Amino acid sequence: MDAIEALATRRSTSTFADAAPPLELVARIIEAATWAPNHRHTEPWRFAVLTSEARATLGERVAEWMRATLDPATAEKQAESTQKKLLRSPVIVIVSQPGSPDDPTQDLEDYAACCSATQNLLLAAHAEGLASKWSTGTLATAPPVFEYLGLAPQDRIVAFVYLGYPPEGADPRPAQRAPAQIDWRGSED
Repeated sequence: MDAIEALATRRSTSTFADAAPPLELVARIIEAATWAPNHRHTEPWRFAVLTSEARATLGERVAEWMRATLDPATAEKQAESTQKKLLRSPVIVIVSQPGSPDDPTQDLEDYAACCSATQNLLLAAHAEGLASKWSTGTLATAPPVFEYLGLAPQDRIVAFVYLGYPPEGADPRPAQRAPAQIDWRGSED
């Protein structure tokens, strides 16, 4: 699969087959992520891979925090939804970035590099026949997630990448995209 085909055909999914990809394959996909451009060669990305019971453990910690801190009228429903979400794929790759609060420019450049690494990871997964979904939301800022991963308060979670094989019968059709909005300047051709 060439790069243009991978870009045009990769799509997010929320459903995955039960079988987990081999950890060697996950490691290869993460290695591909690290080829992302990064200014000053900071290589700011950090990867945590959650499989089997680690997904449930994190889900329990986040659910407990939600029940203790959210509006009681909605806390239980959100806690259950989050626990279910963390079990939707057999592998979760969490991409994080060490924060640079004293250098906002570096912090922004490192965030962009981590986003690029995440896109590389998604494309490599697709090229290897895996399904994926990039997600953030409440999990990306929840204190129990930071504690579980050993992150500092100034760090940033850039992505939860849900990873696995597509379910049997998944529709591989690419979604239609609107044409790019381009403002051409300086070209008469």
